[in-house]
Amino acid sequence: KRLRFVMDCSGSMYRFNGYDERLNRCLEATVLIMESFEGMENRFDYSIVGHSGDSAAIPLVNFGRPPANEKERMRILQTMVAHAQ
Repeated sequence: KRLRFVMDCSGSMYRFNGYDERLNRCLEATVLIMESFEGMENRFDYSIVGHSGDSAAIPLVNFGRPPANEKERMRILQTMVAHAQ
């Protein structure tokens, strides 16, 4: 099965994070997705893209190339924060 997750990386996520921690929750959800599918590569193929006002699809995780370790997952989260700023 192929799944695509679209995460909000818009500027409002960063701007209003101080009020309701929406960016933090989005990052936590992204980690949850990546960790949930770890070891399930033979059953599920997934990708994660970011969406913002500047770009319709920011590639974060491509189909068939899930993050292999914590360092790669952290880089994906850093990319999300960088696009939200």
